[in-house]
Amino acid sequence: MTTQQTEIRSIVNRTELEAVYDILGNAFHVGRDFFQIRLDQDSTYDMSTTWIATQQNTITSTVQLFPIISRVDHAEVKIGGLGSVATVPEYQGQGQCRQILNTLTQWMEQEEYDLSLLYAVITPFYEKHGWNIVPEPLYNLNATSITASNDTHIEAIPFDSSYCDAVSDIYEHFNDSRTYTAIRSSAVWQDQLHWPRWKAAACLLAVRDGVIVAYGLISETKEGGIAHLEELCYLEGEENSAVPLFHALVQQRLDATSIQASLPDDHALVEAFIQWGAEKNTMNYAMWKVIRFHPLLAKLTSIFQKRLGNSPEYAQESLPLCLECVGQKAYIHYLNGEVSIESDARTGLEYTTIILSQENFISMLFQGYDGSSKEASLHSVLEVLFPNQNSVFYNMDKF
Repeated sequence: MTTQQTEIRSIVNRTELEAVYDILGNAFHVGRDFFQIRLDQDSTYDMSTTWIATQQNTITSTVQLFPIISRVDHAEVKIGGLGSVATVPEYQGQGQCRQILNTLTQWMEQEEYDLSLLYAVITPFYEKHGWNIVPEPLYNLNATSITASNDTHIEAIPFDSSYCDAVSDIYEHFNDSRTYTAIRSSAVWQDQLHWPRWKAAACLLAVRDGVIVAYGLISETKEGGIAHLEELCYLEGEENSAVPLFHALVQQRLDATSIQASLPDDHALVEAFIQWGAEKNTMNYAMWKVIRFHPLLAKLTSIFQKRLGNSPEYAQESLPLCLECVGQKAYIHYLNGEVSIESDARTGLEYTTIILSQENFISMLFQGYDGSSKEASLHSVLEVLFPNQNSVFYNMDKF
């Protein structure tokens, strides 16, 4: 086929959106309805987030952007989640997806996104265009090793939409200032009840003395007999509800041979998982790209000030520091107990420069500094700025 001139843009009308659904339905085994329901049942959906390549008025490739606001402590970070990537077979190999990704990166910068996230099995393609794998912990538990809870004061009941406010309140309390978690508006909570991932999951509530104290969701059993604990949150002081609720959820998936779960380190289930012999592995399909390095770090000014002020080593020090990642620089000044983060160096100051790979920066931001990175191993200040985080990104927020 002769290569024609390609136009890259977002869609402008419903007809184009329907054509995108057709492309996605033909490209993925989950079918057209999966993609249509996800967007049509999203009250915040904007056509500017559906990107296409066209040749002679024919849509030939598409990428969908899912806006996410995620926490880093009490700061809010804007993430462009990319998914629903597909090219019509007869147009593959012409670089159209590459052109969309490059244009989308520029658009995300203009729209003040801080980071971009996508999930991929075939990672080299995205690595060539600036995304890098950042490993995340994942527990894998043999379902036969799970023992029942002796807590008879917890009743597990099925979720229905009348409990949505109670569940969203538990989510907010459990995840307040919890790094990496998505901020969910009331509209998102109402919308996601209709999304395919929620529809396929089983959701139960833990009730103690007539009060809902926890909730959890478990996915459908997938290929290989794997079910995923999508999320399980509980009120403060109700840690003992986690194990009986988890056991009740597993009873909903008796065909599952293994349970996978992403759990923050402070989760009440971690101890039980370890006792049951769970393996803690890593998943390697989350890929990240830094869009705006200095503006992102500037959002963390008050957080850095608190962390440095609480540090015996640095609280009384003056610290001019330059952090560099993917060619972007941020100048951190800690002087007289105050932090400022600027895009340009100040005249007359001598900076300590630390160059970070994209992978190491994202890992430190969301998980914490572990001292393993080659380029950062000699800089103890990173351990202060990026301490260990009890972080998690729930499956229900994935795209």
